[in-house]
Amino acid sequence: MMDVGLKAWAELVQQVYPVLPILQDRSRWLARQFEQPSVFIETDLVSDKAHTPGADRIIEDVGLVFHYDMERDDDQDQGEPVPFDLSPFFLYLRQQRSCVASQRFGIMMVIESPRTRSLNDRIEITFRYSYLLHVPKLLVNGDGSPIGKINDFFLLNHIEFHL
Repeated sequence: MMDVGLKAWAELVQQVYPVLPILQDRSRWLARQFEQPSVFIETDLVSDKAHTPGADRIIEDVGLVFHYDMERDDDQDQGEPVPFDLSPFFLYLRQQRSCVASQRFGIMMVIESPRTRSLNDRIEITFRYSYLLHVPKLLVNGDGSPIGKINDFFLLNHIEFHL
């Protein structure tokens, strides 16, 4: 259930960069078993609070690590990193006004300002974002008995107040 945000970010990156490989496995990333250029995506839960009886507000941090491609003079030599163009990504977020809807997972992510950190062969971008997640209602009590529904409503008659 909690990987909805991770999958929604993968969907967003795929919309902007359709041919860029996306890596979500931390162990493969740490072992550097991936193609370059690529992006590694990881989310971290900050809070999960009841927003309404039918929805929870989820606040998470996401880290996107865009790995640069390397110049290749020949098959054996890897040259200098070729910086990744992130302007289409940030342009897309500005066009969406930092409220990105996931068509596939049915959530609307409200994204805060990014923090970026450039390194030699990659750029790391972190965001805090939130979304509402539907919580299905329980139809049985803890003891297994069905939850009673309210079928009759009574309205009070009109009451006049005199001052």
